[in-house]
Amino acid sequence: MRNRFNIPINRLEGDQFIEIFRLEQADDAIFGNYQRYDFHQVIWFTRSGGDPAYFLDFNEYTIGDNQVVIVFPGQIDMLDIEGKEGYLFAIHNDNFFHINQHLQSDYLNGYASNVFIRLDKDTLAILHQLMELILLEYQNENRILLMESYMEAFLFHVSSLYEVSDVSINRPDRPVSELMRLIDHHFITERETDFYATRMNLSNKKVNELCVKGTGKTIKQHLQERLILEIKKEIRLGTKNLKEIAFHLGFSEPAYFTRFFKQQTGMTPSEFKSLHQ
Repeated sequence: MRNRFNIPINRLEGDQFIEIFRLEQADDAIFGNYQRYDFHQVIWFTRSGGDPAYFLDFNEYTIGDNQVVIVFPGQIDMLDIEGKEGYLFAIHNDNFFHINQHLQSDYLNGYASNVFIRLDKDTLAILHQLMELILLEYQNENRILLMESYMEAFLFHVSSLYEVSDVSINRPDRPVSELMRLIDHHFITERETDFYATRMNLSNKKVNELCVKGTGKTIKQHLQERLILEIKKEIRLGTKNLKEIAFHLGFSEPAYFTRFFKQQTGMTPSEFKSLHQ
């Protein structure tokens, strides 16, 4: 496997990527201090030797063998890597979003607290088989569509364990998940906090406090990010021109559409499109 641990993983760049790292090859400097990331990470601890404490957003968790956890963008973590074995998948947010569009998993949506999934015997056997395919592709052509497909299968089996667990049924952050589901369903037509406050039977102030406490972002920020992801998806699909995309997503003027996209991404929709032709 390519050893990429000489590169600070919180600074990975690129429009799309799924990168794989071996925990046993990691430099302690990577995990030994608090780091913040702007992409999704899936960590599979196959062996949790040494200090079992793992700090996520300053909360202490105890890890065990054959556990999987997702670290979401914006979170910060610290871990004593000595004695740890396993895999870290660094996944671009767009790729992670595509995967969860198919799976529609509460575990993957990013609005539940970090849950460490313990793999049962059957799931463990399946994941080891998938890893053979993932590593073979990664070490050779590393085609993003195939890597995304393999990761979707991997995360399907992990999230399936979450969906049947007591945590998913009784978790205290279910209102946050419901709010995010509302945003995902209505972001095109409803872009004001009032709508989501009414649906949640809360005041604007309370619903935003709920959102910030649970996700670190306001409703407006989530709406903007969701809209940008949808624009990127439509551009990549190539079934509509930019003007059609703008009107489809509720922009009254193409100029506003262009201005919004550039403010959020640093490039115009045309520039983004040219990168994917």
